[in-house]
Amino acid sequence: MIQNVPHNTTDCFQSRRPGKSAANRLSLLRPAPNLGEPRQQNHGAPQERDSRSTFGLMRDLLPVMDNLERAILAGRYSGDFDELISAVELVRDQFFATLTNHGLRKLSGSPSLFDSNQHRASGDEENHEQLHGSVVDVVEQGYRLRGDVLRPSKVIVSRNDSNQSGEDQ
Repeated sequence: MIQNVPHNTTDCFQSRRPGKSAANRLSLLRPAPNLGEPRQQNHGAPQERDSRSTFGLMRDLLPVMDNLERAILAGRYSGDFDELISAVELVRDQFFATLTNHGLRKLSGSPSLFDSNQHRASGDEENHEQLHGSVVDVVEQGYRLRGDVLRPSKVIVSRNDSNQSGEDQ
């Protein structure tokens, strides 16, 4: 049978370790770290990382949205379409700069050779000034995000029947 057991842990520690504060003694009850295993860095689950990056992008796009609203209001009350176009162009540039800060890059357009990894042919046109298969015009700009093609460019490709078959013009 156990005798003379204190009713609370603070009394127990005071009676056994005089000169130490109760808080220090209670810290001894906490589990010690497992020093035998290598330390793992917690970078968060992929879903959490995506959520944080989406949060950052959305936060950075809010000023763009504010300026777009201002441009719309200015155009609605001004009636000066040149001023409205200038305001919208400024917002577009701000928007692209924000996306660029988050890793977005434009794909190459014309003049270049058609590359199926970066381009989708939207049409072709006869053109004897450029090589067969060259990009003549970009219908819709393509983009790359951190090295991966996010959207290929839609392009018009030159068709030069004489260059393709090797015949003289």
